[in-house]
Amino acid sequence: MSVRFCFCITLIFFLLTDSSYGQVYADTSNLVKRDLIDVFLQMTHWNKLFKPRDSTKINFSLIPVPGSSVGGQEFIVSSINGAFYLGSRTSTNLSTVYFIPYTNFVSRIGFFITPNLWLNENKWNMNGDLRIIGYNLTSYGIGGNSSAKYGDQLNYDYVRVYLNADKKIAGSFYMGLGYSLDDFYNLKEKWSNSFPSDFEKYGIGTGEQTSSSGITFNLLWDNRKNSINPAEGFYSTLIYRINPSWMGNDYKWTSIYFDNRRYFSFSPSRHEVLGLRAFYWGSYGAVPYLNLPGTALEAGAKSGRGYVLARFIGKQMLYTESEFRFDISENGLFGGVFFINAQSYTELATNRFAYILPAVGTGFRIKFNKKSGTNIDLDIAAGKNSFNWYLNLGEYF
Repeated sequence: MSVRFCFCITLIFFLLTDSSYGQVYADTSNLVKRDLIDVFLQMTHWNKLFKPRDSTKINFSLIPVPGSSVGGQEFIVSSINGAFYLGSRTSTNLSTVYFIPYTNFVSRIGFFITPNLWLNENKWNMNGDLRIIGYNLTSYGIGGNSSAKYGDQLNYDYVRVYLNADKKIAGSFYMGLGYSLDDFYNLKEKWSNSFPSDFEKYGIGTGEQTSSSGITFNLLWDNRKNSINPAEGFYSTLIYRINPSWMGNDYKWTSIYFDNRRYFSFSPSRHEVLGLRAFYWGSYGAVPYLNLPGTALEAGAKSGRGYVLARFIGKQMLYTESEFRFDISENGLFGGVFFINAQSYTELATNRFAYILPAVGTGFRIKFNKKSGTNIDLDIAAGKNSFNWYLNLGEYF
């Protein structure tokens, strides 16, 4: 009960401190005077050969060979971000598309595509999460007290299609519909202990193939100008998903995802931003095991730095995070962050939140593209009996 109380207080804080409502905050990327592209063009003298960057319609950022340590099992081949405007820059938010192909060169291969598109004058927001992946995921059981000693390896192929279309109703408020597909197939478990695993005991969605096809009803509030690296603003989304039997589902279940983010800028001349995030993710009914909420399993996969992917799972999840972002160099090329997060899950037997799982970390930032505000992120984080490092393109929230 205390965890729920703290989460409710956090949400009230977000709502009461946002006095701007319909306001769309300005893009502060013009405060950055230098980025890696400037450095490269100057070193190669190619800046004399190309037209000014202000005339570029699409701003690309990439990490050619970035690694992301997830239990020592994942290595991302590349991360590519494209940022562009689909309307007037004064009245339209910056649109982004992330493309992330990855492999560990042994058993994982696949790609992510995550578009977030703003049509002219922000009349529509189109967003999604598309994945085709070959996974060998280690699961540690359900609840916040699972032991890292008993890892259960699950090998499977996965197709995810999440697509949402939200129409502006008034100001920064949107309503819309979406479609969500999760298709898990070629699922095999490697469990060598004498007692049954949580995966086997759970018994829902543990066969060779499980598919869930659903409709989502969406509410969105977003007055950030730049979602890649927000300086100010408020973001809130509520997504209710149903998976009816007439859509060919193996199991009947529903879910609610409620995500809130607030950003405070402390300097008009430098990038000094406090970002706060809190979300609730609940699933109800006969939820397949691989659809349960868990660490970095939400759309975007950015929660829980300090823990490996799916380190904790449960039927309901609470998550909160705060991060302070700041410039190190005067020209904005180098920066840093400090962050802290916590997650909690309901226990299967009691359906109550019983454990809080904190993590703390720090990171270094290099400005790759000053036009889109995209950073290269190198972070380290420590959680309860856990340590991890991360290399990423763009801020985590």
